Amino acid sequence: MPTFDESMAAIELALGERYGHGRPNSINEGEDSFRAAVTVLLERAVDVKKAAKGINALADAGLLDPRALAESDPAEVVDTLKGAGISLAPARLVGPLRRLAAWIVRLQEQAADPLRDESSFSTGRLRDELCELSGIGPASADAILLFAGGREVYPIDRPTYRILVRHGWLDPTADYEEARSVMERPGHDDPGALIRLSGWFEQVGRDYCKASVAKCERCPLQAFLPEGGPYEHEP
Repeated sequence: MPTFDESMAAIELALGERYGHGRPNSINEGEDSFRAAVTVLLERAVDVKKAAKGINALADAGLLDPRALAESDPAEVVDTLKGAGISLAPARLVGPLRRLAAWIVRLQEQAADPLRDESSFSTGRLRDELCELSGIGPASADAILLFAGGREVYPIDRPTYRILVRHGWLDPTADYEEARSVMERPGHDDPGALIRLSGWFEQVGRDYCKASVAKCERCPLQAFLPEGGPYEHEP
């Protein structure tokens, strides 16, 4: 059976034909990187529509500036998000948002746009520092780096893991870093390609490769299944 690397061109073709080649996420090209990073954290906590309302509410309150958010009263942020229909424990969302903002403020002492300034900040350094912020794990860090920073990383989510395992491209005992390596390894030096893959795999997971059942018959990745059908996605 061909490896994931060997199949990548055909996988992209199949997914592009099914879902199109547009930017499959709510973050706009050319958007302010801090706003995009906040959007990432909101969308990982609530649905896309609520996240958009949350972004607008934060903007109206003047809290989409990193210094303003970092120095804000946490209760103000909580109330602002509640007004947008987002009611989560502060430790789950408000805390990580304010810590992210404070971190950006510190980095801005060296570069105006640290998430996108590759000459000043390596991807590895940013990733390590993001993962040290309480409430931001590896997947959230990678999502921020890809969608807000345009860095060449892939945020592994549950749909991606299931697809990789069921197609035999990843051992079910593999950890996050091993899965991330599989997605990044085919040589994509274009973050746009990784963004499209992330959106496509999320869509396949939603439509066909569900946690409870693999609906392979009409899936655009059916042709890449191993002989005998999909593997179990859990050890």
